[in-house]
Amino acid sequence: MTVRILAGTADPDAARALLGLLGQLPGAEPAPALADSTGLLETLARAAEAGIDELPEVVIVQEGIGPMPALDLIRDVALRFPAIGVVLLTADPSPAVLAAAMDSGARGVVGFPLSYDELGARVEAAATWSAGVRRHLGPQRALPAVAGGTLIAVAGAKGGVGTTVTAVQLALAAHASGRSTALVDLDLQGGDIASYLDVQFRRSVADLADIADVSSRVLHDAMYVHESGPALLLAPADGERGEDVTDRSARLVLAALRQRYEVVVVDCGTQMTSANAVAVEVADAAVLVLTPDVIAVRAAKRMVRMWDRLQIRKPQDTTAVVNRHTRGTEIQPSLIGRITGTRMATSVIPAGFRELQAVIDAGRLQDLDARSTVKAGIWALAGELGLVSGATLPAARGKKQRRERSERGDRGQVTLETLGMTPIILITLLLIWQAVLAGYTFTLAGNAADQAARAAAVGSDASAAASSDLPSAWGPGDTSVSRADGTVSATVTLKMPLLIPGIGDFVPISGHAKTLDETAKR
Repeated sequence: MTVRILAGTADPDAARALLGLLGQLPGAEPAPALADSTGLLETLARAAEAGIDELPEVVIVQEGIGPMPALDLIRDVALRFPAIGVVLLTADPSPAVLAAAMDSGARGVVGFPLSYDELGARVEAAATWSAGVRRHLGPQRALPAVAGGTLIAVAGAKGGVGTTVTAVQLALAAHASGRSTALVDLDLQGGDIASYLDVQFRRSVADLADIADVSSRVLHDAMYVHESGPALLLAPADGERGEDVTDRSARLVLAALRQRYEVVVVDCGTQMTSANAVAVEVADAAVLVLTPDVIAVRAAKRMVRMWDRLQIRKPQDTTAVVNRHTRGTEIQPSLIGRITGTRMATSVIPAGFRELQAVIDAGRLQDLDARSTVKAGIWALAGELGLVSGATLPAARGKKQRRERSERGDRGQVTLETLGMTPIILITLLLIWQAVLAGYTFTLAGNAADQAARAAAVGSDASAAASSDLPSAWGPGDTSVSRADGTVSATVTLKMPLLIPGIGDFVPISGHAKTLDETAKR
């Protein structure tokens, strides 16, 4: 039997020694070792998408791997990929370590220095167990990349951007679509889900911090089923108790929730702790909420960079959604996507302070009007995340009115708008025509003055010469001639017609010309 083996170790020397021994095992096909837990889980997830037969039979995890601790990584692999036999590689193969590894889901422990016989026996036992599980699952049954339900982590770029409102409405949308839903408040020091939904409950996520085995009964005792449908796991009322929730306990709680609920929505708040960092890391979709202003965009960029540095989540795997969006804002979602490097949600949440004010003050966010544009935007985001179907999405008030108007037809509206614009158009055309007349009158006056000056210079009638080429609408005009220092000056004044030639007079326009006086030479 061919045994495919995938190893995860951060020590290059240990990786070379391990792969050397694995290559000597009969039927073993070791893959190149991976240096961190993130790469290991991503490799297994990609293989699981193609089906159970593409997964390796055995995964070997060294205790020094990071960033996820080895036992947590083993537990995660065992939960997400139950058909894989996991072996722990440790320098201390003591009974306590063996018991902890078995509790996490490992099928064996191998100690340093490596032994060919011991390594072969553990790999063979894990591969045999894996083969039995796969026969039970059946050759045609595909293994999902994520066990249990869908986990959505909602984080805010900064305070006041609408993180909790978004998380609550996403949970309500998922429940309205007929899916069992849990809403978790991991904003451990300032969680507001209880206030938004008017809940007073003594139990919180901090009560699960010291429990090693989070069973369904334990979850039932710690959670509150709200009247709107979703089950709530609230943040502690005393903020200092949030320190009791470690990354290990958060991972156990979230894994247990995913096994029980189809959708788990986690409100991570705006401050990163070890607990909500785990939620962002293991989530199927991480939603980053921000507003279209410079401060929020900078905070979002800072947040995704921190996630990337800590290997929590890559920017391109993060979905950013814009809250309080308006068409007039200078910062549009496409620009935010280029700045932060995240994938921008197609849906945006419009600004609707008046819609939210009453339900927030009353602590009844579940009573938000179905025609609310804010609710329509968040539920559209839920549809984009795969939490609801199109039939469940509410229609926004503005969209409904536009649709009804479209059905009735808007020919009458167009007619009224055209009639209203007609006087403005006519006045504009008349003003343009008057300006053309003024320019034409100025040209005629200048030409008439030239004709009068030349006629006066040779002793002819200046007035007759000035009016000889004038149109009748501009009349003969007033002509005056003066002589001084051997020159003749002529001034012709015309009256500009009012809009239409021949109807009334307007502003007088004069033209001036000067030439040599030829009569003085005689």
